[in-house]
Amino acid sequence: MLISELAKATGTTKDTLRHYDQLGLLLSGERQAGSRRYKDFSQDNIERIELIRLAKYIGFTLAEIAEQMRRYDAGGLGLAEQRAMLEARLAEVRERVRQAQEVERYLLNKIARLNSGELVEAASCLTLHQQLSAAQA
Repeated sequence: MLISELAKATGTTKDTLRHYDQLGLLLSGERQAGSRRYKDFSQDNIERIELIRLAKYIGFTLAEIAEQMRRYDAGGLGLAEQRAMLEARLAEVRERVRQAQEVERYLLNKIARLNSGELVEAASCLTLHQQLSAAQA
């Protein structure tokens, strides 16, 4: 399948597909038509692109995805390793959620103080942050 066909089938730009191919995320080969050489992409790439989108959505970088796909393709990414990777990603997401909740509490508290007419200066912002952090612990 030509790159334009793969782009159309997946709703992905040709530039993105070229980038993914350079990173080793796609299955491709070369074919020659007359004096021109073309990249020939496997039909399996449609599913791989969906997996890339899903992995990006849950927070994996393209480099991490490429490494995981290389290991999977080579038969070296077992279920236990896949589970460990996902559990590590889940722990990271939970930490980011915890941090976002801390920021939310800080902002709500500061807004409440401002709504009550209390003047909140920089020094008191730091104190407020420390109080909220201590209450969290």
